[in-house]
Amino acid sequence: MQSEMRPSNNRPLRIAIIGCGAVAELCHLPAVQQISNMEVVALVDRQLPRAETLAKQFGVSKCLENYQQLSEVEIDGVIIGLPNYLHASVSKEFLTKGIAVLVEKPMALTVTDAEEMVDLAKRHAVPLQVGLMSRYFKGAQLIKRALMNDWLGKLEGFSLENGLLYDWPAASGGIVLKDQAGGGQLVDIGSHMLDLLLWWFGEVKDVEYRDDSLGGVESDCELSLTLDGPTGPVSGTVVLSRLRNLSNVVRIVGEQFTLEWDLSSMDSVRMWPTHEVEGHSRFITDSQSERPQSWHDAFVIQLEMFAQSILTGERALTSGDGALGTVALIEQCYRERKPVEWPWMKSAHYSMVEVGR
Repeated sequence: MQSEMRPSNNRPLRIAIIGCGAVAELCHLPAVQQISNMEVVALVDRQLPRAETLAKQFGVSKCLENYQQLSEVEIDGVIIGLPNYLHASVSKEFLTKGIAVLVEKPMALTVTDAEEMVDLAKRHAVPLQVGLMSRYFKGAQLIKRALMNDWLGKLEGFSLENGLLYDWPAASGGIVLKDQAGGGQLVDIGSHMLDLLLWWFGEVKDVEYRDDSLGGVESDCELSLTLDGPTGPVSGTVVLSRLRNLSNVVRIVGEQFTLEWDLSSMDSVRMWPTHEVEGHSRFITDSQSERPQSWHDAFVIQLEMFAQSILTGERALTSGDGALGTVALIEQCYRERKPVEWPWMKSAHYSMVEVGR
């Protein structure tokens, strides 16, 4: 899939990637190769051999150890894939210089930093986009349309589970270090999942959050949420895990129809009358006549939107101001966290008879 867009002077947009971890190797670099008006002109990583390896693999000419060395390189935008705690500070440096930024999620670890990023982007009239690429999945967009067009009737509730045994080939340990990651599964996969819920349903009215962090980063967490927006108030639950294989399904129940999205499928959504007898459900999808959408496709679309924003100033679907609510919700959850009540953590008192004496 090749982008048809061209800059006015007919040259590709020059992009630098800062941070050469797994997301650069598996997602951004392959996606850029599918976009005809964009090229990566520099890779930056303090582990220079890592950058050089990727540069050789993807045909990038320049490798640097420090992003401040980019002052000597002509660039139109940067993709920031550094550890989470650096997202805000590095983004702000480039926004201040009038350089477009695509920053991986989370855009920041605090609302204060996120708001400063948005303000800088507006002040310098430069795009700020966040790597919340789940919004580009056709399944997510179909759900958005179903809700906006009131296909389900009055909403009765929702549930979302996302959990797999963790196998992301991280190039560093930053994702499990609290001072670098800012949190665990909530700030990681939770950034994507909570962003979708806020996009679909509206603002947070109430939340209760529990996790198993015990002072470190959480592997499991649970949320009870009430959201309110154009579709009306709706309550539901979210369960996220790095240690368990969960259903990986979003279910939204309305008075008329129930909708279900298997998160392993990017584009197909199942929908059936809420009170219909089981076994008579039907399927709807946006892509029956096309090849199934892949994870990689969403990254290509995300970068095409980044290019479009740089060229025309058009606001991207995942612009910085649209991600503020997700940052605020995660910050609130961590501030008000309670421990998960696992069965084996509850105190038990046994009499001598109960233990067989």
